[in-house]
Amino acid sequence: MSAPRLVAAPQKDNVLELFEGRSAPLVSRRAFLGRAAMATGALALPSFIIACGGSEPAAMIDSGVAVGKADPMAPERLFGWVKELCAFQPRWAGYPEERRAGEWLAQRLSNAGLQTQIEPYGFRKWELIDWETFLTDGSGMRAVNSFPMWSTHAGQGTAELVDVGFGTEVELLAQDLQGKAVVVTGKALLNVFATYPDTYQRAAELGAAAMFVTSDAPDNLIRPTSSSQNYLDDNPIPAFQMGARDIAEMRAAARNGGTATWRLNAQHVDGTTRDVVGFLPGSGELDGTLLICAHYDAWFTGALDNATGVAGLIGLAEHFGSLPIEQRPRDMIFVGVTGHDTGFPYGGIANWLSKNQDLVPNLDLFVNLDHLAAYGEEHISGAGIIDMLGLMIERPGDEERALFTTKHPALQRTFLPYLLQYGLLAVPLPTVPEVNANRDLEGSMGALDVPSVNLTMATPHYHTVEDTPDRIPPEQLSRAVRAHRDFLTDIIGMSRQQIRSPL
Repeated sequence: MSAPRLVAAPQKDNVLELFEGRSAPLVSRRAFLGRAAMATGALALPSFIIACGGSEPAAMIDSGVAVGKADPMAPERLFGWVKELCAFQPRWAGYPEERRAGEWLAQRLSNAGLQTQIEPYGFRKWELIDWETFLTDGSGMRAVNSFPMWSTHAGQGTAELVDVGFGTEVELLAQDLQGKAVVVTGKALLNVFATYPDTYQRAAELGAAAMFVTSDAPDNLIRPTSSSQNYLDDNPIPAFQMGARDIAEMRAAARNGGTATWRLNAQHVDGTTRDVVGFLPGSGELDGTLLICAHYDAWFTGALDNATGVAGLIGLAEHFGSLPIEQRPRDMIFVGVTGHDTGFPYGGIANWLSKNQDLVPNLDLFVNLDHLAAYGEEHISGAGIIDMLGLMIERPGDEERALFTTKHPALQRTFLPYLLQYGLLAVPLPTVPEVNANRDLEGSMGALDVPSVNLTMATPHYHTVEDTPDRIPPEQLSRAVRAHRDFLTDIIGMSRQQIRSPL
């Protein structure tokens, strides 16, 4: 079979057309970025510029004007930060909009009165250029919508499809995968945890030529992810995320000798990303430091994940920055990081830790702000705690909430009353670092025995093109940030022994 002729995809008025079967086969990076901007009403994106090298010096941000009488917890103020950050998209680590978003965040922290610095560093960036996928079955050959699994190997080919179910070890060993394109029906437990963390590498070890996988997002939406074992340049095969309905068609084709054709044009290059670090000194009455963190990179618009967390970071910085220093008995550090999504597992807090190992013994608390508000969606999760327990009861939304902490009882004991007060009922999971939502954030800190907290609210729309500001309720966002504010107000006055006490 001759390869289909590649043509540039025409501009569309809605980025959803990219994933709903109406786009041309080839999706160019520049066209995709342009469509994303138009679909969400964001600022127009400039011409694409590749970030280079790691030689960019750290930049100090001029001190701005204090917040004054503005209420940092006001719903409209916090939601305003969400909308402003969402204008920078997609915020992929090492790409131009991520850099601009970092500069924006640095100015916001500086305006809150923090001593703020942008700290660039080099990393191995995945440069995505274009891709295409096709399905051939009894009805002929047609383009199918997809998005590459981040950082996977470039290449092109055609191969027979083989359905490996959930992609478990038993299912992979049950069939001959040599030279085949495997089809994986994945899900996201609690809307967060992928059921196929090791399938990509294992399928490649068994000879697979490519992988097609879904995370079961609603409405045939595509939820991009990274492999949990990211070998960067040495990732072995091309892999693509697809919508649940399209994967079902791939499975049906696999039962009847169907084939997949793919082309992925991408490469790993040396790139630059950056941490944004704001320091807020305390009175020195207590030793130790509180570290508050949010990742500001995102797959697409990234409203829930993670403009809400960044809005919380700014709101908390404004609140504590406005207090008299005697009300801050210990130092606080506010940091924005990247690479949590497009870079995992080499991003997140890893760079900050590598440069600040001497500060780790002095850390009394790490708070990861991630997924702070999403409520009242129209779809009911099929993979959250309620449904996992078989409790199919009526409820007014689809988000699944959990409070992940290290095994320091004072963290839950202090936080839970505020979750109840602000109507943010969440399942408490004192499982960090063994089981947590973010291995590169609270997981990394927990492994160093730093008391850590992450309150997360995930919906089936996160990591999709529909994670947009209109799905974020400002009032709930305000309640979530207030709960963190009150929790931190209590913790900041506690001794290290109290925070770590087993009683």
